[in-house]
Amino acid sequence: DLRILLAAIIATLKTASFAIIILFFIMYIFSICLTQLVSDHLAALERPAGQSEDELLFFFGGIFNSMFCLFMTIAGGIDWRDATDTLMDAELNMAFSIFMVYVGLMQLCIMNVILGIFCQAALDTANTDREQVIELQLQEKDRFVKTMSTLFQSWDDNGDGNVQLDEFTRHIADKDTQALLGSLEIEARDAVALFELLDADGSGEVDLNEFVAGCMNLRGPAKAVHVEQVNTNNRNILQRAEALEDKMDKILKQVLPAGTYDDTFS
Repeated sequence: DLRILLAAIIATLKTASFAIIILFFIMYIFSICLTQLVSDHLAALERPAGQSEDELLFFFGGIFNSMFCLFMTIAGGIDWRDATDTLMDAELNMAFSIFMVYVGLMQLCIMNVILGIFCQAALDTANTDREQVIELQLQEKDRFVKTMSTLFQSWDDNGDGNVQLDEFTRHIADKDTQALLGSLEIEARDAVALFELLDADGSGEVDLNEFVAGCMNLRGPAKAVHVEQVNTNNRNILQRAEALEDKMDKILKQVLPAGTYDDTFS
């Protein structure tokens, strides 16, 4: 777990650098607007500066002060209402509106998008971790084998270690069983056809090894490797059939009298 955590942190460093750059430019642009409005307000002030003006200088007295205020607003350093109260007390409605646009844009849009990107990058790192994937696949295989073994034992009514066609057909018709097989990505629409596929040796009954191995092979939709395997088997059968036909032709030519073969098979 620690290895996956460190790998996820390293994988998000590139995303973090771009996020910092974007946040810097956004805060810089809003800081220029707010600082200019506050500076104009203080320059036009006719009365002596009071506590309200001191707070304005603290939050928006310069580009650095404004950027620091905007950063604390989204990072939890201050509550954004502290800054807006200062702007409202000074009757800076335009600055208040700009500040609220910044808060809404950052809290509702940009920060959520950045958080989602960070989470997705961390999840992708965990999912592509080789050892983790192998471990999860082995655990899934063990769980599948245990589930199918338990299911087979519940189907073996006479306890002889084999399931006959009548037992198989009766149990597979159960809705709970079909739901279980469906959750394991095994289609069980035709009981007889499924039984014949599981009965690898053609003995008319299925033992535990045949049942588990067959269900593992039948699990999920047909993949490219399965289609290619069928095509390869078909080509092998066709080649054997052609070879057998050639042998039969040779044998018939040797057995039948001369000229009879061509008249019979022409």
